[in-house]
Amino acid sequence: MATATGIKGEFIRYAVVGGLAFMADIAVLAVLVSGLGLHYLLATFMAFLIGVWVNYELSVRWVFSYRMLNHKGAEFGVFLVVGVVTLVASLGFMALLVAGAGLHYLLAKCLVAAFTLIINFIGRRLLLFTNWYARQESER
Repeated sequence: MATATGIKGEFIRYAVVGGLAFMADIAVLAVLVSGLGLHYLLATFMAFLIGVWVNYELSVRWVFSYRMLNHKGAEFGVFLVVGVVTLVASLGFMALLVAGAGLHYLLAKCLVAAFTLIINFIGRRLLLFTNWYARQESER
């Protein structure tokens, strides 16, 4: 079973990785909207795909010590599904903040990122990076 310090350390590393993935995400978003003139919601989706790939690669290399799945494709698939669930919520929040509240799309993206950081960490850790067998054994 992971200690609180272990989980705390993972979350701190995940936040750093999330920051790097966010920088990739927001840079792509800015280029697609301001540079290429794409709609901010379509651009948010496309930037998300880049951000989730960066997040996955760094997470499995640096953040999480235990990997539940041995198949990288399946692991990335579950990692992506967690991200897609939060993406749906993020698109709704983006629309609400930009169209509803009149915020600039980049400011709205920053606010939405805080929400997704926490939800993604919890979902990914529980589904992919927790050794449930060892936890059950230690509780006996």
